[in-house]
Amino acid sequence: MIIDDQCVYFSSSERMNELSNNIIDIVITSPPYNRGKNYSVSVNSEEGYNDALPEKDYLNFLERVWGECYRVASESAVFFLNIGDSANNQGISEKVVKTAVSAGWKRIQDIVWIKSIYGRGHYTPSGSIRRFNNVWEHIYLLVKNKRKYRLNTKAVGIPYADKSNIGRYGDTDLRDPGNVFHIEYEKTTGNTIKKGHDAPFPIGLPYICIKAVPKANTILDPFLGTGTTLAASSCLGKKGFGYELYPRKDLIINTIQAGKNYSPKPVVLIPHYEITIKNLVSLIEDSLSKISITTKKEFLEYKITLESLEKLGIDSPLVGTLTQLLKQNN
Repeated sequence: MIIDDQCVYFSSSERMNELSNNIIDIVITSPPYNRGKNYSVSVNSEEGYNDALPEKDYLNFLERVWGECYRVASESAVFFLNIGDSANNQGISEKVVKTAVSAGWKRIQDIVWIKSIYGRGHYTPSGSIRRFNNVWEHIYLLVKNKRKYRLNTKAVGIPYADKSNIGRYGDTDLRDPGNVFHIEYEKTTGNTIKKGHDAPFPIGLPYICIKAVPKANTILDPFLGTGTTLAASSCLGKKGFGYELYPRKDLIINTIQAGKNYSPKPVVLIPHYEITIKNLVSLIEDSLSKISITTKKEFLEYKITLESLEKLGIDSPLVGTLTQLLKQNN
């Protein structure tokens, strides 16, 4: 099936006979995690992938897929492999990346994908009394040939917090973002996030990966899922290929087509948030008498504002005004 110049094969990626050798520039995927998730053609279908294989069978299955990815990859190809550990199977991520190495891929780096930090982003609280919640996953960076691959990290760069560094390390206000990606889901309610699939990743993840590889024109996702990788491929004007043995076809079509409208949120650095708050406080100090609270929501928001100002150590008449206002409306 062709969707916006993205080619989707509804078959297993263990044999990608449709693809010739050495034609793929980037592989981006998140394989089944072997946690008993529902990978099926519909929500209520009994036809689907067995996501609770014996570990040996699971790892052998993945190694076969990675071998096919290696065959179709160009000599300069880059492979971004996303997987996270589960509460009951710590260390499975390391075993998975070793299957990719066994298939021929060369391991370069471990990137950390943070899904939630200090209240920004989303994860499902477990309520466990024995462990902390998982709020990040691995993105393993692998390549086919260490001498021939290239990255352009500034293509997904962030501005300098200290502008005096411009000219010292480069001519533009742009720096390597580092190997910690904070990529949030666009929505924060379970069914809306999943959109009919148990384990998607947000479009921002493949978008960043594709942009970071210069002169790459062909993208492959051997475990297509919702179609997010090809949505990013379409958005960036690349040629994408995806395999999904148990597809939810309407979901894949909608995801890829929606990708054309994707635009990443501009990065605002944490130090710049702090500077902005301080400057806004000084701007509104002349309007203290106009502050009022009429709803419970306003009360809670002003309470958050007061707590934030106190934590930032901002000495302003606004602090006293908000304190008095909250006492009057408590």
